[in-house]
Amino acid sequence: MGKVLFCSFVVFCLSMGTCFSQDLGDERYGIASFYSEKFYGRQTANKEKLNKTKLTAAHKTYPFNTLVEVTNLANRKSIIVRINDRGPYKRGRIIDLTDAGAQKLKLNKIGLVKVKVKIVGFEGEQMLIPYQHLSLATNPKFNRKYYQKTRLKYKKKYRLKRNIKHKKYLKKRKRKKIKSKKKAPIKKTIHKKIKPKKKLAKPLIPKKIVKNDRKTPKKK
Repeated sequence: MGKVLFCSFVVFCLSMGTCFSQDLGDERYGIASFYSEKFYGRQTANKEKLNKTKLTAAHKTYPFNTLVEVTNLANRKSIIVRINDRGPYKRGRIIDLTDAGAQKLKLNKIGLVKVKVKIVGFEGEQMLIPYQHLSLATNPKFNRKYYQKTRLKYKKKYRLKRNIKHKKYLKKRKRKKIKSKKKAPIKKTIHKKIKPKKKLAKPLIPKKIVKNDRKTPKKK
């Protein structure tokens, strides 16, 4: 009974891992290792033959044909590999690389190294393209005696590919709809041109003759 519960718990953890770690641009940190010689030529979990020269890797939860960028945190070297197998099952390890990938990251002599794993694409299609961005390492300091120059360094940034075939893996951002109050429609009034009325000629009325009733005194 205990074994059944343990197995169900492991399956649940793996399913939760797949739910939360399949988004484009997700990053994980852990220890990377590489395959031993006895595994080459055998069949992987994806039903492919494991090849030394191909840049493939094994991961516990990522879906098959996921493209992953693996960066060696010791020397900052990075490669892009395709997931086609399951593993590693040892505690603390997150990814298993082939011999070709291990040589590029210089893992052959060390064996184990701390790496950063970033999802770059799905179904064999690279969606995030890395590029170098120049930035300031230190701000300039001003002093009476001397002027300290700024130090420049390159930082790795990512941009989304323009033409992507598998757009279903991209997150669609919901745009917030701004509710605007509907204004009452303005009625257009058509102003008719009013023709000016013709002024009628007024009849000439003779002025009333005002009679002066006062008698003017006669001159003697």
